[in-house]
Amino acid sequence: MLRHRHFKEETSMPSFVVGAYASLPQGREAQETYYDLLGEQPWIEGTELPFPGDLADTTDRIWLAGHLPKRWRGNTVTVIPGTMQHVWKDPNFGLASPDEDGRKAALAFMKQLREALADLAQWRASQDVKFIEIHSAPTRIASRDAMAASLEALAQLDWSGAKLVIEHCDKYVEGQKPEKGFLSIEDEIALCGSAGIGLTVNWGRSVVEGRTPETAVAHVEAAAKAGVLSGLMFSGAGPEETQYGYGWIDGHLPMNPDEPTSLMDAAAIKAAVHAAGTQERPLDYLGAKVCVPKDATVEERLDYLARIHEAVVA
Repeated sequence: MLRHRHFKEETSMPSFVVGAYASLPQGREAQETYYDLLGEQPWIEGTELPFPGDLADTTDRIWLAGHLPKRWRGNTVTVIPGTMQHVWKDPNFGLASPDEDGRKAALAFMKQLREALADLAQWRASQDVKFIEIHSAPTRIASRDAMAASLEALAQLDWSGAKLVIEHCDKYVEGQKPEKGFLSIEDEIALCGSAGIGLTVNWGRSVVEGRTPETAVAHVEAAAKAGVLSGLMFSGAGPEETQYGYGWIDGHLPMNPDEPTSLMDAAAIKAAVHAAGTQERPLDYLGAKVCVPKDATVEERLDYLARIHEAVVA
C-alpha cells in the first residue's frame, strides 16, 4: 500500500513557485518592484514564466534576466499562452495534432523556446529554468499517438538543463464548451510513463474539466498512483461570472474567500496536497498562480499568493 507523505515533515520540501505573470502589475517599474518583493520571500524559490511573454525577444529576455531574483533557481516555463494564440489562429496547431503540418508548426514553436531559454541562461549566467510545461493541443482532435511522436522529437533537443513535463488542461468533453479541450489525464499519464517525463496538475484546469473540486483530487491521485506526478499548481475556478471572466473560465481565480465564488478554498487545497503525498517519489514543485484585482498594490498581490502557500503547508 502506498504510504502517505506529509510535505511539512519532509527534510526536502518541493520547490514553491509562483506564476507571477498572472498577477503582474502594469509597467516595468511596478513589475521590477513586484519581483523585488517576491524575491524577498524565503518561501518562493522561482516563478512560472509564460512563453512567449518576456521570453519573446532579446530585449525582454535581458530585462527578465536582470530582474528575476538571482536566488531563484527553481523557475518553470509554461507554453500555454503561445500554444493557445496559435490554436485560435489554426485549429490544427499542437504537439498532439493528427495534422502533420499542425504538429510540425508546434515543434517549430518549441524550437523557438529552446533558443529563448539558451539566451536567457546566457544572460543569467546560470541555468535557472528547471521545468518546461507543455500541452497536448489541439482542441477536440488531439491524438495520443501524435503527442508520443512529438515527445520523441523533443527529447532529442537541448533544453538548457530543463526537464519537460506535460501540464494537464481540461480534456474535450462532448456537449461541454472546452477551455482547452486537449487529451485526457489517462492518455497523458500513459504518455509520461512511456516517455519518462513528469506530469503537472493545475487545480483550476482540472476543476474546469469536471466542474467539481473532486476532479482535481482524482487527477492528482491518478498521476501519483502512476508515479509520474511532478508538479501541482493552484489556480482557482468557479461557476459564476466574476471580474476575471465568465463562469468556468480558465482564469486563475484567487482562492476563496479572496474570491468568494472560487471553489478553491483551504480545504480543497489541502485535499489535493494530501493526494499528492501518496506518491512515493516527492513532488518537484508546488505553486500558486492567480489573477488579482487590477488596482491591487504589489503587497496585496503578494498576499493573494501567500495565502495559498499558507494553505499548502498548513
